[in-house]
Amino acid sequence: MLQTIINLPMWQLIRSIGIVSYLFLAIGICLGIFYSMPVLPIAWKKHMYKLHNIFTLAGTGIGLLHGIITVIDAYMPYTWSEVLIPFTSKQHPVLNGFGTLAGYFMLLVIFTTDLRNMLKKPVWFVLHLMAYPSFFMAFIHGYYLGTDTNNPVVHTMYLVTIAAVLGVSVIRGFVRGKVSKPKSPIVRSLK
Repeated sequence: MLQTIINLPMWQLIRSIGIVSYLFLAIGICLGIFYSMPVLPIAWKKHMYKLHNIFTLAGTGIGLLHGIITVIDAYMPYTWSEVLIPFTSKQHPVLNGFGTLAGYFMLLVIFTTDLRNMLKKPVWFVLHLMAYPSFFMAFIHGYYLGTDTNNPVVHTMYLVTIAAVLGVSVIRGFVRGKVSKPKSPIVRSLK
């Protein structure tokens, strides 16, 4: 059984899984940002929230698999400590460290989201914002370490996804500033 697994094209599998993980995380983050926009209809928000969860969880799970199977790769095997401890890899320690940290940050985001009713809202919100550094570290890890970045399709995918996350974030910031808060009952009663 183990021999069959080792004979699989692991290097191609690792690369493909990494790209799928990154793409799912990008979609999940964009959906999460859209979900938080106050101008969207409630019916849309329910669907966006479900899709946001699906893509974020799938992206994180696939990303963890991406890291784990590097241990059984015969072409360029990593040790468990290189996979689990950031910046300890013999090959490209900083870039691989960013990949490890991205996985840890996404786990933190997911676990604290499950516990959000037990946390104060500002604490949960700050922890949830860890999705941003996680995504940017995943981008740096994949873009600079990924052997497929020279492929025009993959290269374009990285540029489009980083532009999408930044663009949606800017739009969200702009919408936040433009949406007026409802006046309190005291202010309304004074009119």
